[in-house]
Amino acid sequence: MLLMAATDLKPVLSFSLASIALLASPGPATVALAASGASFGLRRSLNFYFGIVVGLIPAIALVAGGVFVALRAVPVVSSVLFAVSIAYILYLAVKIASAPPLSDPEQEVASPGFPSGFILGITNVKAYAVFAALFGGFALGISDQWDALIKAAICMVVIVVFDFLWLATGSNLRHFFTNPVLSRIVNIGLAALMLVMVVWSVWRS
Repeated sequence: MLLMAATDLKPVLSFSLASIALLASPGPATVALAASGASFGLRRSLNFYFGIVVGLIPAIALVAGGVFVALRAVPVVSSVLFAVSIAYILYLAVKIASAPPLSDPEQEVASPGFPSGFILGITNVKAYAVFAALFGGFALGISDQWDALIKAAICMVVIVVFDFLWLATGSNLRHFFTNPVLSRIVNIGLAALMLVMVVWSVWRS
């Protein structure tokens, strides 16, 4: 009985490991979270984090329901998705690159909020490609309805946990950069990395 249960869990474990490897890896959203944490701190970046998480829910639903595959066959849909994603990455990159030095905590600059995170999540080109690979590349050996629900639940757990870890990692780095010049270099470097990630994601898609 235990052997049968272990055998049944193998597809779920394989899917979970693949989800961690793909969703927790550097991408536009994860790098943006780390950059926001480093530039604005953990507390001020939480709304941005929640926005990304909530924005990825409809993205998962579109992929799980087969809607994304159908829409992607229409060139204008793919073009609009890419354009919106790139526009928001550019906006966030400029915002982070121009954030005040860490040595000047009194200078309050508005951090990316829930709307920015939501739009970044729902237009995240890397996320759509990853979800499509995960949902289409693994079979859990159960009914289609439960297969999609379990996969979606696993993806959401991975997103909630590891996106927060990216944010917390960036926030922890904040304490090491009190020099204004070094702080500016870090902010610009993270902003540039965000742009590299989105270009890479578009190219891979």
